[in-house]
Amino acid sequence: FYLFITEDINSENPVEESYWVEAAEMADSLGVDVINSSLGYFGYDNPAYSYSYSDMTGNKAFASKGANIAFLKGMIVVCSAGNSGGSSEPFVGVPAEATNVIAVGAVKFDRTLASFSSIGPSFDGRVKPDVMAQGQSSVVASTSGAITTANGTSFSSPIMAGMITSFWQALPNATNVEILQFVKQASDRFTNPTAQFGYGIPNFQLALNNALSINTPVNATETTFSIVPNPCNNEITINFSSLIKNASIKIYSVLGKEIYAMENIAPQSKIDLTALQSGIYFYKMKISDGEISGKLLKN
Repeated sequence: FYLFITEDINSENPVEESYWVEAAEMADSLGVDVINSSLGYFGYDNPAYSYSYSDMTGNKAFASKGANIAFLKGMIVVCSAGNSGGSSEPFVGVPAEATNVIAVGAVKFDRTLASFSSIGPSFDGRVKPDVMAQGQSSVVASTSGAITTANGTSFSSPIMAGMITSFWQALPNATNVEILQFVKQASDRFTNPTAQFGYGIPNFQLALNNALSINTPVNATETTFSIVPNPCNNEITINFSSLIKNASIKIYSVLGKEIYAMENIAPQSKIDLTALQSGIYFYKMKISDGEISGKLLKN
């Protein structure tokens, strides 16, 4: 665990974004896998440096660029969405608005929205915030060591960062891309994200169950079967022996919903997946002597 102080509490200036990126670079050099960042930038003391909503495009702000680079290095960046929900500029700020950052909004204990929680979407239409955690009446330790409660997405973010870190420890071979897709797809509003809640509140038990439900093929046909490319973009090719007859395939979402099916497929069949959103899916291929199932990742 490392603590980096990048915020100047006496002023609000763009140089703090540079401090943030320096801290992220240092964290990477120390082997850190998950960053929690309980800060955000939108307006500065000098209005000439302030951002507007039109700047929230995922990779324009300096700190957002740094956060995206951290993700490309294999890290997960979790950031407070902001506490501007009741203001004239209620939108998720920098670096939470970055394309590859998990922006965490705030809910109350009863899962309803905390009024101060910043909202989305981003200016370019991406889902923000990404997920939600309790940020109103969150239990915290004060500087004197007392147990008390406090409000703010600065508290919902570390809760989420801790959960994601624990989840990743259960799946040590997973990539940061896979971890975040499991988390989002196990959230209660994944199929209907909103500007206030994003994908909603993750169910980490569901995420773990989905991750562990990937079956490993046990029959000899495994050596003659492949789906390529995987991860894929918009098309996959199913390769298997011409000796296999009556093959069929089904593709499911992480929630178990069947989203594609094909009967009597031939070797080297191609499947168009353009209509599928980016994410993790599961396939099940039935053949004469059993079935093969596994995971499919769409970029």
